[in-house]
Amino acid sequence: MEILKNLPITDNHIHIDEKNGMGSVKVAQVFEKAGGKTMIIPNKPAFSLELEKPIDELLLSLQRIEEETNVKAFGMAGVHPVEFINFVRNGMSIEEAKNRVIQALDYCQKIVMENDNIVGIGEIGRPHFELTGDDAEILWATSNELFTYSMALAKDADCAIQIHAESASDAQFKEFSEMAKSVGLNPEKVIKHHCDNRVNEGIKYGIMPSIVASSPCDEAIAISDRFLMETDYIDDLKRPGVVLGIKTVPRRTRKLLQNGLMTEEMCYNIHKNNVEKCYNIEIDF
Repeated sequence: MEILKNLPITDNHIHIDEKNGMGSVKVAQVFEKAGGKTMIIPNKPAFSLELEKPIDELLLSLQRIEEETNVKAFGMAGVHPVEFINFVRNGMSIEEAKNRVIQALDYCQKIVMENDNIVGIGEIGRPHFELTGDDAEILWATSNELFTYSMALAKDADCAIQIHAESASDAQFKEFSEMAKSVGLNPEKVIKHHCDNRVNEGIKYGIMPSIVASSPCDEAIAISDRFLMETDYIDDLKRPGVVLGIKTVPRRTRKLLQNGLMTEEMCYNIHKNNVEKCYNIEIDF
């Protein structure tokens, strides 16, 4: 652990669940013990009409982490793109589902603007899976409308977004960058969550890749330190360690440092400088 003692370590996408998981304080304590310093936490999906409820719950969880641990935690307020699809699949009209999501996205922007520890809108985007059925085309088009609407809200709030979408290649990075520019959002504020080793595409189009802390990070660091690291930990006691465990970002960082693949300067860029630039925050550790 000594190698991490005075270094910033940030997990850019880690979920918490007070009811079904270990909960905010326990997750933060495990992360801290492993060497972690900062967590970026998006609210979990509602899977109900109460889209604002998980956002309000996240605010309480952030308060608990601040009061009971030494970890610095920031939140992302968003509407997961699967919510819109679920509304329609459960009988709601496309227009009604779209309006309900817009209402919740407006609430996300309000929360960002009113709370210093909510640093962006996310996760937002479009389904990561192929849509089927006669309405697939209009569902995809409407999902992209909501996607662009989220970007416009972020532009007006001067905050970052985290994208949940299909696996991204050069074409998707270009598309996301153009979507952001179309509403005046700086692509530097656009973070593609859970992407493979896409640092070159990020550099090319201005988007910030958030790479899961496994082998893709080893590949990415050989090219550039312009990326963030994440676990996408789910915090569900019935699915322990999904997607990656709480300790993974500190452990992967330590391994990269010990193997000489990452320098201390690179560590600062990934875990502090890039994070501060994306979210307009300062990280003290």
